[in-house]
Amino acid sequence: MARRNNQDPGKREQILLAAEQVFAEKGFKGATTREVAEKAGVVNSLIFYYFQNKTALYEAVFQGFFGQLEELIQWNLSLDLDRFGQLRHFLFTFTDYATKHRNMMRILLREIIDNGFMVRTIAENYFSPLYEISKEFLEQGKQQALFREIDPLHFTHSLIGVNIFYFVAEPVIRAAGETDPYGAGEVEKRKVEVWNLIRASLR
Repeated sequence: MARRNNQDPGKREQILLAAEQVFAEKGFKGATTREVAEKAGVVNSLIFYYFQNKTALYEAVFQGFFGQLEELIQWNLSLDLDRFGQLRHFLFTFTDYATKHRNMMRILLREIIDNGFMVRTIAENYFSPLYEISKEFLEQGKQQALFREIDPLHFTHSLIGVNIFYFVAEPVIRAAGETDPYGAGEVEKRKVEVWNLIRASLR
């Protein structure tokens, strides 16, 4: 279905944010477009005005998330900072981004665990380019005598893991005694701790 020219971008974003929440709670198979519509506060038929079907809606959720993430990465790479400064800035801004999209972290992890139909797309369209960016970034940092010799594949996996787990582990964190792991104070602490960990691993 071709996208209609008179679609309201704000309404589309409203539906996508609701879809994030429903897919995070129910998974792709368990979620329905009716639940998304109820969460978004729209009639169910409006979902199909913006998206051909549930699959297209699910794909759009991933496209939106990774599209914004790519913009975030490229913006940080354009900053007039050395590689340490760019990485630190990216980790801080990514933490803010992930805090706003905690549901997306859960969807991503669920999709990987379930080996869902989006896994190959995620690997080819998003993770492979991320790996190439990381590989070039680490090589440049090494040439500038900022980083030690580092395996880019394992570093990238570690970077993803340390940044995503915090945002899918809310029940565990709260059970361990953290009253609000996503409050402003705790998020700022998280930024510093992640940066200290990553920085130490690069030297």
